[in-house]
Amino acid sequence: MDKENFLLIISSSLQGIIWGANSIIIALYFKSLGLSPLVIGEILGGAILLGSFFSLLWSSLGDAYGRKKFIFVSKGISFVSFILLLFFPFAYLFVNQGYGLISALIAEKSRDLDKSMAYRSSLNVLFSIIGSLLPMFLTFKEIILLDSFVVLISALLLLPIKEKYKGTGKITLRISSFKLLGKLTTESIIGLGAGILLPMLSLWFNLKFDVSASSLSPIYTVSEATLALGTLFSPKIGEALGRIRAIFVTHMIAVFFLFLMPFSSTFVIAGVLYVLRNTTMNLTGPLMSSFVMKAVKEEERGRVSSMLQLLDSIPRSFGPELTGYLFSLGNLSLPFFITGSLYFVATVLFYFFFKDVSYAK
Repeated sequence: MDKENFLLIISSSLQGIIWGANSIIIALYFKSLGLSPLVIGEILGGAILLGSFFSLLWSSLGDAYGRKKFIFVSKGISFVSFILLLFFPFAYLFVNQGYGLISALIAEKSRDLDKSMAYRSSLNVLFSIIGSLLPMFLTFKEIILLDSFVVLISALLLLPIKEKYKGTGKITLRISSFKLLGKLTTESIIGLGAGILLPMLSLWFNLKFDVSASSLSPIYTVSEATLALGTLFSPKIGEALGRIRAIFVTHMIAVFFLFLMPFSSTFVIAGVLYVLRNTTMNLTGPLMSSFVMKAVKEEERGRVSSMLQLLDSIPRSFGPELTGYLFSLGNLSLPFFITGSLYFVATVLFYFFFKDVSYAK
């Protein structure tokens, strides 16, 4: 692996620290400020939606004029937003953006995209282990401050990168891969299911088992460690089963574990099921990323990646508000059944659409 590809992978993987910590603390941080589950859900949902729209904007500009400069713009906004989050909860609306730009750069630099995406995912998860451990040692606000420095460091790592792609010189949302995007509308179903449950999952653990962020930290850490190992083997799984069949099988196993979670009688059982669900649902993520990057033209990679994120995020943004409403009513189980059903339908449709496509093998 050359230096530039290495720096790109490290830079994007550092975001795992933010994900690992914030997936535990953000909902609980907002609760500590006196916000209701419904308002918490509205903030989390709004952040998903706005982040995706900004990502599409930066990706469209990046495809037109080069991606590197707009990575710095998006990271600058994220950095400022994390600082403001220390004082204003609604600053969280702007912390996540710029999803597709680094993926497009990695695709430009990589000689073996499956392996590069697997390394990226595995390192991302390893860094998320560090993030998952932070609530055991730091306060909510200390973690948020650290988040801002992680964004800054990830941006600085990109300074030596020399981008060859110069852009088309024309801003457009039009893409020739529209047929592919149409088939990938299954991501909207996945997004809705994920939005209903995942942003509010730490709050579910808290409400059901009365556990703190520090108690959740070991469960999330084990989950991320298991996933890190799993993603390293994803290229081998893809070779053995084919990309699409591998995604289908692992997702179906994850759905099974998800349906079992609300029946957990203890925190430990729920934690084990969460670990199993998280690993099986996400370990084939690198196969999905490389599949998309190989299927689209170089000049469309940023937009396609962000449009896929938008397909995922628009429905995902409505999920936390629904879950917050259900939690306010005392219903802690229904979100699991809704999410599991949506995952099942999306996985079946995805397999049906792509099982015979040559570039999906």
